[in-house]
Amino acid sequence: MVPWLWKGLVGIGLLALAHAAFSAAQHHSHMRLTEKEYDSLPADIVLQTLLAFAVTCYGVVHTAGEFKDRDATSELKNKTLDALRNRPSFYVFHYSGRGLFRPSDTCSSNVGALSSDIRLKF
Repeated sequence: MVPWLWKGLVGIGLLALAHAAFSAAQHHSHMRLTEKEYDSLPADIVLQTLLAFAVTCYGVVHTAGEFKDRDATSELKNKTLDALRNRPSFYVFHYSGRGLFRPSDTCSSNVGALSSDIRLKF
């Protein structure tokens, strides 16, 4: 169906949920003012809440669009082994800023030593 229809359904469901919440608060306030015993919500408010929740969920699921397959092979079949094992978030640089805070006379004479200080830990 049309995407705007599902978004409208979500909007109607959210408005109905807000109305049910307001009705529940108003019912609670009425029971407190009349000093009656507060047992539970009336059936119409509970039914409205459940129906609005179902309508909202139905609209959200249809608004989300197509879902991906759960099978990982369809997504990973075009990648090489090197691309699969590459995890940049696990790279750790062991120089801890030593190259950044050296005096200028040792940095110019030890350019080769600086590059050997940088190691990757796998």
